Amino acid sequence: MLRAAQSWPLSLHVATTAAAVAAVCLFQLPIEREVPGEPFLPFLLVVITATLVFGSTAGFVGVGLSTLLSVLFFEPVGSLAVSHAADLIKIELYALVASGSVVAFSRVGSVFKAASQSADSLKELNERKSILLRELAHGVANNFAAVAAYIRLRSATVNDAQAKAVLDEAIEQIRMMGLVHRRLRAGDRHISLGSQAFLESLCDELKASLACGRPIAITCDAEDLPLSQDRASSLGLIVNELVTNALKHAFPGGRSGSIRIGFGTSKDGHLKLWVEDDGVGFAGRKLRDGGLGQELVMGLCDELKGRLEFKTSEKGSSFQLSIPMHTLAPYFDPHAPALVH
Repeated sequence: MLRAAQSWPLSLHVATTAAAVAAVCLFQLPIEREVPGEPFLPFLLVVITATLVFGSTAGFVGVGLSTLLSVLFFEPVGSLAVSHAADLIKIELYALVASGSVVAFSRVGSVFKAASQSADSLKELNERKSILLRELAHGVANNFAAVAAYIRLRSATVNDAQAKAVLDEAIEQIRMMGLVHRRLRAGDRHISLGSQAFLESLCDELKASLACGRPIAITCDAEDLPLSQDRASSLGLIVNELVTNALKHAFPGGRSGSIRIGFGTSKDGHLKLWVEDDGVGFAGRKLRDGGLGQELVMGLCDELKGRLEFKTSEKGSSFQLSIPMHTLAPYFDPHAPALVH
């Protein structure tokens, strides 16, 4: 509303200021006849307001008009004549103070206007950057898909079983990187995203792509905490690797079962990520027999400055990653809500 008023033409600024001064005069004049006093303070408030809203021109118009009308409040009341020299001095002092106020508050108004314009420019710039980043993220995600499709096409021509397994593993990692990237670009401002929504949507994707048609339930129980994008990407890749590993090794022969994914705070002030299954276990077996999966998970754990613990038995296996809280998001507050969902 204030900006709309500032955009009015100068004539409307002046007319509005004059109307306000006249209204104050008409309000005060009947009171002056009953309780004599000086009218300067209400007039000065109108002048300052007009200066801040409309600028110095309207302010000086207010000074001139209010100075003239203030004569009506001195003896003889209601007349433009002044009986006492002291009253005339008061009126002249008011005109001087009001003029000084116009100069001072017009500068203040200019500072506020410049700050407002600067804030608008920054907001517009951030919106443009956000659009560019979303477009860039979309292109990067598509590139991941194109690379995975190309490797899959080349893999079909490879006869060596070991080489084919390595290529298939690389395809999985590239596909998951693209998936994580698409999840990250869902935020409007690319600041951070909520762990709960991110991991739950990731689990849904894993169910659809990896466990499709198999009697295996994949569930997710995650607290809603803010994650920076790079940390969310690392956690997403770890979850993908551990779930893929469980699906490949923990449920042989079409066996049914469940995989549980969790994320939240622990009593020792750390954050915990865990992936558990109730499969057959794989004692003595490393992640993917020491393949790319093991190297990827351990490398990502080191990047997160985390500690990975692994337990297995004939009743299932569990992986628990303990992560220092300060590594997840800049200025992390465990009680603050996630910025992006």
